[in-house]
Amino acid sequence: MFNRMKKIPLIIVIALTMMLWSCATTPKDNADKVVKAVNEYCDKVEKAIADEIIDDGDIETIKDSEKNYMNLIAEITESYTGKADERAEFEQQMYSSDAWVRMADVNGKLANTEGYAKLSLTNK
Repeated sequence: MFNRMKKIPLIIVIALTMMLWSCATTPKDNADKVVKAVNEYCDKVEKAIADEIIDDGDIETIKDSEKNYMNLIAEITESYTGKADERAEFEQQMYSSDAWVRMADVNGKLANTEGYAKLSLTNK
């Protein structure tokens, strides 16, 4: 019986350690989240402009997706307040992704799509 009592605190310590470990995110993990959001934005824009016209439904989809990745960047950047090294690593990991090249290409196509003026004049 006494042997079982010794195991309970050990099990609790292991469980807590595993919980803390699973909550820890690295700058690379955070950069990967942003890259995923940027790629999702690009996917939505490509789908919206496939017919070469931006309609009202496309505007909302594009704006929501854009807002999503921008808010994510702001939130993660803010989490690195006072942690310059980690913030620099996050930014390096994030901006070294090909997703940004893809975004530039997609945004160029978006700007040349009929209805772009409605998109750029819409505040959301």
